[in-house]
Amino acid sequence: MSSIDFLERDRARIESRALPPSLYALFAETASRCPTDPFWITVDGEGSTLSYAEFDARVRRCAASLRRFGIGGGTHVAVVMHNSPELGTTWLALSLLGAVAIGVNAGLTASELNYILRSSEAEVVIADRDALPLLEARSLSARPRMLLRGQVAPGEHAWDEVMQADAARLEPRSVDPDEMASMLFTSGSTGFPKPCMLPHRWHTMIGWVRSQQGPPVRRILIDTPLYYMGGQWRFAMAMFLGAAVCVARKPSLSRYLDRLQEYEIEFCSASELTAKLADDPRYGSISIVWACSTGLSGELQPALETRLGAPVREIYGSTELGSTIVMPTAVTDMVGSGSCGAPSAWRRCKIVGEQAQELPPGRSGELWVQGPGTLLGYYGRPDANAESFVDGWFRTGDLFTRDADGFYYWQGRIKNIIRRSNQNISADEVEAAVRVLPEVAEAAVIPVADAYRGEEVKLYVRLKPGLSASDISPQRLVDRCREVLAPYKVPRYLEYIDAFPRTASNKVSRQALKAAKPDLRAGSFDVQDGLWR
Repeated sequence: MSSIDFLERDRARIESRALPPSLYALFAETASRCPTDPFWITVDGEGSTLSYAEFDARVRRCAASLRRFGIGGGTHVAVVMHNSPELGTTWLALSLLGAVAIGVNAGLTASELNYILRSSEAEVVIADRDALPLLEARSLSARPRMLLRGQVAPGEHAWDEVMQADAARLEPRSVDPDEMASMLFTSGSTGFPKPCMLPHRWHTMIGWVRSQQGPPVRRILIDTPLYYMGGQWRFAMAMFLGAAVCVARKPSLSRYLDRLQEYEIEFCSASELTAKLADDPRYGSISIVWACSTGLSGELQPALETRLGAPVREIYGSTELGSTIVMPTAVTDMVGSGSCGAPSAWRRCKIVGEQAQELPPGRSGELWVQGPGTLLGYYGRPDANAESFVDGWFRTGDLFTRDADGFYYWQGRIKNIIRRSNQNISADEVEAAVRVLPEVAEAAVIPVADAYRGEEVKLYVRLKPGLSASDISPQRLVDRCREVLAPYKVPRYLEYIDAFPRTASNKVSRQALKAAKPDLRAGSFDVQDGLWR
């Protein structure tokens, strides 16, 4: 059986499973099946391990209190918390009540937070204590505010008070799987973040698909924010497997191996940064069963699998669509290919040209996707909805190719295209070319206006701590680009940077780079002229 035939058969098997109507319904099923198994393990903190039954008791008490405060079906509730048991408890409690959970980055500025709360029309804010100054810095009408730590002001409610409620008579609200369960915001990498209205089915589908991409695991590392897509699908994946989530407040390269070893992690994410960690004897004592990656260079994948002693498989998805394209661990003949797989369960995909025509294998175009459990639309954004949907298909804004066997290859964002002398250049492709170098921590590419060619390519590079241009010269970076890129794609300008500006979801902000200075050539090495400008 060919790999693509296997994927089609596996897709049918995954789609045959009846899914619970909501995230809480999924959690409750697992809690009744394995009540004493561990569910929440706090990483690098003082929190104790909580079983499924113990966590469920917390969720039900929280839901009972929230209902007493007037939160019910359809209430828009902004959750401004760092990763913590309280955040997980709140998210499940809102699912139980049928409220709309609005994921909010707890590290936003006051103006960014104000934008999120206003655009989502949040009626209630549940926040960590350290978010109070931001909340008070803006004119907000959402009440009540419930704070987890420290003293509270009149009219506010402490978390301890919330957790004292009697949940004996609380019954979960019956929900339609296609009702809105949450609002998660897009990254804002090409403009203001947009609020995606996501149904209950989005959460259960993505958890089920991810749980079936590889062998069952018992401990899942969550070191990405639970307010965002990456943390959300790991959360749901664990519930389908009856696994424990080992939750860290944030990622840490310096603690990466310690966490894998100390908490006996069986599933984690891998990246080009973790792939370039130094050899370490601790790799011989970790328990990884399989790992996922997004945008990992095919050149790095085989060596990383050897080091981890486990398969590493690509995934492609988005806030709007959830799981979209997957490469199961059972497919071994595509390792190192750079492919992110084939359409996942419940997803139909096609690659479309500029005239909205479907393109044959080998041609580059925009990925369009349709299927159940995708976003219901962007809240309060009819302009974005009109731009993003065509005859039931969602336009991803991502460039893809597909090979003759049906495997898909991500090329970059359409809006990250640089037009140089009538040639299209993907910024993502140029970035990927240099990110594999061991000295490079991060890279970003933007266009620079040019009177002769229209646009030129500029490459920003952040080196690993302690390194400088004397450790990896502009010439070496250019030589690497020339090895793997066509001549017209090789950057004209290079600049070293100590820290990148970030979006609300911690992605590199190309918009901020473009606006950083009037002349983007200043401070750059000019490859064509061989000098620093």
